[in-house]
Amino acid sequence: MTSHAAVQISAGAYTATIDPHGAGLATLLYDGKPLVAGYQHTRPFTAGALLAPWPNRTGDGIFSHHGTIYRLACNEADRNNALHGFAAEANWHVTEHSRSAVTLQWQGPARTEWAWPLHYSITWALADDGLSAELTVTNTGTETTHPGTESSPFGLGWHPYLSALGAPLDECTLSMSAATNLPLDPDRLLPAGPEIPATEVVDKQQHMAGIELDHCFRLEAPQTSSDHAAHRIELRNADGHGAILWADEHFSWCQVYTSPESAPSIGRAVAVEPMTCPPNALRSGESLLQLASASSMRFRFGISATSTPPHPKPTL
Repeated sequence: MTSHAAVQISAGAYTATIDPHGAGLATLLYDGKPLVAGYQHTRPFTAGALLAPWPNRTGDGIFSHHGTIYRLACNEADRNNALHGFAAEANWHVTEHSRSAVTLQWQGPARTEWAWPLHYSITWALADDGLSAELTVTNTGTETTHPGTESSPFGLGWHPYLSALGAPLDECTLSMSAATNLPLDPDRLLPAGPEIPATEVVDKQQHMAGIELDHCFRLEAPQTSSDHAAHRIELRNADGHGAILWADEHFSWCQVYTSPESAPSIGRAVAVEPMTCPPNALRSGESLLQLASASSMRFRFGISATSTPPHPKPTL
């Protein structure tokens, strides 16, 4: 962790640690077993981080909005991309803390490369049914204080590495209702062609033995927008138990990445990254949200333990 002390919360069989550096999820345990590949000190490979005001990559760090060109710092230097926004590297302030919940806030300032001041407030909460997060983002700019910047482009992602109660990834199965795969350039991981059926890349229930991924998927449309858990992605061990990641209807995209065995703290693991837009959305406009001056948007997501195997064995 950073010099900002980690915050612990608990409820029922769940315990979690929230890192004020980025306000992300550092650890999540169920009955003492991990639902995420977490960390105790330095955050590895963006584990558990919030990705805003854009997730994933912006090619060359350059985008335009309402005719104005903006130039972001390319923090992925080897690919010349601007990666994962500002929120993950900010020090958030704890404003409320109880045994089972914590609220953190951060005022993202307007700056040369990003003209819109955005206020973030996230509440992480544990209950008997798992972990939930509710993030509210408000555009605090006005035409008076920030002329010509009344609406802000916006995208959000979350970067947890799921764990099926600590089982080796190669013994697990990943289940995801993906509609299409967005091909990515293997060198820069930017969109590189029309979408193809997701089943040409992964199975709906993909056994992970030997599988390496760094792929972007458009998720199937939810059955109803009133369900806060509109999208569900599961990682289960050989016994059918593990983690369920859920996200609301804003998150119509997901990047899935497998880290190498050499990754510090987490080793070989799978990052399941729900996103509101795909890579390079600041340039393409695909699924990019617009946040009007003095308006707010709310997003919900979380993780819970699977209560039963997906297909219980019949009793003999």
